[in-house]
Amino acid sequence: MTMNRLSMMFGAALVAMMLSGGAAAATEQHVDAAQIAAAKTPADHEAIAKSYDAEAEAADDKATAHESMARTYRLGGAPKGSHSSMAAHCDRLVKQYRAIAEDNRQLAAEHRQMAKECCSQHSQH
Repeated sequence: MTMNRLSMMFGAALVAMMLSGGAAAATEQHVDAAQIAAAKTPADHEAIAKSYDAEAEAADDKATAHESMARTYRLGGAPKGSHSSMAAHCDRLVKQYRAIAEDNRQLAAEHRQMAKECCSQHSQH
């Protein structure tokens, strides 16, 4: 078995493991407008923050999987002549998923701040 073929098989197995982990994260509840509108307590905001954390983790998992796929394409895991275009496609997705993960982390942090502000307002009454 050649090294390239072994690398491709390892990469494919790694991607499959990552994607199966991402499937578990995908079952998490996604934040919706009604949940945000109904958030009145620190616990409500923390629940929203946790959902954003889960979405960030799922996006990171997808980015990592596409990094692995890009490496595989560069090692010859695509039909001749399409290696660079397939790797470039994965590279674009990595950037997009990393940006999505960061946005979700920022939203989680903002909701955690809202939870703190909510607490201080309630303790003043």
